[in-house]
Amino acid sequence: MTDTETKKAIQIDEAEKLLPLVLEILPGHAAEGLIDIYEPGSYEAKSLQNLCKRTLSKKSLTLEEQLIAEDIARQLEGGKLLCRGQEIDGTALEFAVSEQTEAGEKYFYVPIRAIKPQEGGSTRTY
Repeated sequence: MTDTETKKAIQIDEAEKLLPLVLEILPGHAAEGLIDIYEPGSYEAKSLQNLCKRTLSKKSLTLEEQLIAEDIARQLEGGKLLCRGQEIDGTALEFAVSEQTEAGEKYFYVPIRAIKPQEGGSTRTY
């Protein structure tokens, strides 16, 4: 790698670190979730679990967001938060994928699912 290529790689790495984080918590298998956007520098040192708690404790929600938050709360009764099938132990960047808007703006995206285990069937024999 030449010095110019190395400098470009470092610049790209630095630019990647300065991206906003979009955290979306989806109830069950719903298509839409509760979205929160964290500015660069506000999420790097925080655990993903803490960011989720902060998102779920937001007070100024629209009516639609309130309904989604209630659905998430129902899923979390006996359920848990998962990201890509894994428990969310770690930082947001460990689970983030880099995405881009139609306008070309890059950001990190972390989709979280609030999953409640399915109830088992009847054990009664007939």
